[in-house]
Amino acid sequence: MLDTAMTVPPRPASGDAGEGAVPRTVEGPDSIPFRGRAAICLVPDLGIASVFEPSRCWRDEGPGERLMLVRPAVGRLQVTLGSRSVACCSRDALLVSASRGAVFEALGVDRIDFLAIERDRLTGPLAALETGLVRRIGRDHPGLQTLTVYGASLLRGLIPVGSVGIADLVRAHLAELLAFTVREPAPVTVFPGPSRRDLRIQALKAEVEQRLGRPDLSLDAVAQAQQISSRQVQAMFQAEGETFSGFVLARRLDRVMQRLTDVEDDRPVSAIAFDVGFGDLSYFNRTFRRRFGLTPSEVRRSGRAAE
Repeated sequence: MLDTAMTVPPRPASGDAGEGAVPRTVEGPDSIPFRGRAAICLVPDLGIASVFEPSRCWRDEGPGERLMLVRPAVGRLQVTLGSRSVACCSRDALLVSASRGAVFEALGVDRIDFLAIERDRLTGPLAALETGLVRRIGRDHPGLQTLTVYGASLLRGLIPVGSVGIADLVRAHLAELLAFTVREPAPVTVFPGPSRRDLRIQALKAEVEQRLGRPDLSLDAVAQAQQISSRQVQAMFQAEGETFSGFVLARRLDRVMQRLTDVEDDRPVSAIAFDVGFGDLSYFNRTFRRRFGLTPSEVRRSGRAAE
């Protein structure tokens, strides 16, 4: 669970008629995991939280052993436990079976989402995990995807947790989803395919990805390639809660971050920026720092030092 100093009233006893869990923002206390600027958690604590602007280095010194699943929204996150060290990038996750003493190093990470469960409450396949286990879980794993959406909906208050009984069910659901995620991949049930609108926005984003490295990438060019109007393209991105230009910029910055944290890519920062489609280096440096809180050179130096 979350550090006790961060969670304000304790969970009511099972027979108590206390209120259900509600999202709450916590700011400032040094006890926030990853020493973040702020965190969104559920009160009473259900073991999930989103931490914003985490410290670049944090050691879990919790009072008890807990299993932890951590996921950076963007950037690179590395965990070292004893002699084991594993890293992941944007939207992948790291599983640490017993996180006390683990050292987490964040590079260009603006938010960390995590699920933590006390080891003495683990059952089934989770209880069978060796205590020194550290594993990376890819962003495409269906269990991780479902767990991410479920946790985000809880933290946004979109799933009401109106009683202690419901809170206990939610804890069980989170543990079951995590158990599914850490098991060997199982056959995935085939559900009805995506809607026509979903396919269209996927095609638009795929078109952007293909053209991302071209400085002439534009709204009109993508619209023409997809044989729809520019206004339709704008409307479809707005329905997703973003703009076309904002999506293009975010994807270019994410691609630069991935290449800067790849120790095998030793090209100059300027070459990488031009390669992903930036034509103005001052604009690139300004937007990169605004997004990640570090300059591209700082990211590269930190990544090499970590390796």
